[in-house]
Amino acid sequence: MRVIVGGFIQESNTFSKAVPTVDDFLRYYFAADEKMAEDRSARNELNGFYQAAEEEGVELLPTLYTGAVSSGRIGRKTLNELKEMMFGRIRRSLPADGVLLALHGAWSAEDEDDVAGEILADVRELVGPEVPIVITLDSHANVTRRMVDIVDALVGYHTFPHVDYQETGYKAAKLLFDRIRGRLKPIIAYRKVPMIVPAESQQTYRGPMRELWAEVEIGESDGSAIETSLFAVQPWLDVKEMGCSIVVVGEDRTRAEAEADRLASLMWDRRRAFDVRLYSVPEIVSLLADGKEEAGPMIVSDSADSPGAGSPGDSVHVLRQLLELNAHKRLTAMLTVVDAAAALQAVAAGEGSSIRVSLGHSVSTDAGIPLEVEGTVTKIGSGKFRFGNGFIENLEGNMGTCAVIAIGGISIVVMERAVFTGDPALYRSVGLEPLKADLVMVKSANQFRSEYEKLSNEIYILDTPGASTANLLSLAFDRVPRPIYPFDEMDDWRIRR
Repeated sequence: MRVIVGGFIQESNTFSKAVPTVDDFLRYYFAADEKMAEDRSARNELNGFYQAAEEEGVELLPTLYTGAVSSGRIGRKTLNELKEMMFGRIRRSLPADGVLLALHGAWSAEDEDDVAGEILADVRELVGPEVPIVITLDSHANVTRRMVDIVDALVGYHTFPHVDYQETGYKAAKLLFDRIRGRLKPIIAYRKVPMIVPAESQQTYRGPMRELWAEVEIGESDGSAIETSLFAVQPWLDVKEMGCSIVVVGEDRTRAEAEADRLASLMWDRRRAFDVRLYSVPEIVSLLADGKEEAGPMIVSDSADSPGAGSPGDSVHVLRQLLELNAHKRLTAMLTVVDAAAALQAVAAGEGSSIRVSLGHSVSTDAGIPLEVEGTVTKIGSGKFRFGNGFIENLEGNMGTCAVIAIGGISIVVMERAVFTGDPALYRSVGLEPLKADLVMVKSANQFRSEYEKLSNEIYILDTPGASTANLLSLAFDRVPRPIYPFDEMDDWRIRR
């Protein structure tokens, strides 16, 4: 059995001004041809593909596996260049018995809302109508009818914070191999639920998502489904076919459709349970003052500026308010900001130097203005570190040129390039220990909880401006299908079925 394997992992935030380039993919994660099988240290979907193939004696035909930090919409020229890198390799690999792809599912271009659907349509044209295609998707995918109609099966992550990348790839590969060998004839039941909810409240180990996954387990155990995926969709997509989704892979059409209806109704019924409490920076400082004698750091999330959600990571809104409140004279805090010019200036000045520097909002000019600060360069870092479970375990993060600038008790990691900030390994790579701080800021909606909940149970989501804010009603959605929650009230999700 010969199976084509590859992947594009990229998420878009249509409210973000950050524009991805081919270099972003080449720098972040890029493996082609035989190199795809060489590095098996990262616990990602690709590793799961290879694990299943080795168990079943399947020959994988590598093409391209790449990804970049989330951003805004990708340009057409850049997208076409990336696609051709993969498609040329697919052509050279034909004929094949099947196709196995890792995608995100919430990737948009300047002229295409549904890049995953476009890629799948192109792959289908290349391999023909009879070759089975199975894909993996992030649980924040915006699943479209085009995706579902093209593939034979799809599998989404079951966890958020995401920790089951490899397991998801393994399950998808097993499904494909069973389909090719005739052991399984999968059908897909798909429901779109007209709702958008904050990512900050989508943890799968508690709350409404935990309740929904418990219902999934019931359906899988009684035979209604072989594999069910819940897609709570990343909420910062202003696209035509937007909303949460239920996808049930089964063998019995009637039972799978009934299960999809059941789960869609349960998701809709819980829509208000996803509401999240947001805190202002003055409230956080006040809470710290009241409980400063307690051990351990307070973790605050500036999720509105999360690179993992497509924001540039260049906001200094929190820093500005902390300085205005004189928190740098009373507290120890750790923050991050993406600012290439400031990072280069700090490195040029050298460790121990006092500098005056302009920080922030080089990209997000609509969310704030740069902040002039004076501080001391306390550390120059390599920019590289290995993620724990704050992202894909063992994957290398690369901030590029980076330095720590201290302003009183506040230490700011200034980096050239955006990375996922939800892992304490980032701070530790530049000599900062989160356990020793009063306050630690992350720019992450939820993924950070996987590691930071091990350090503290004092976690707060900030009410700040930015392209990935949890305050969805503050964003100018004008392309999403209406009616849709929370912008419209309706009694039944089936109104848009």
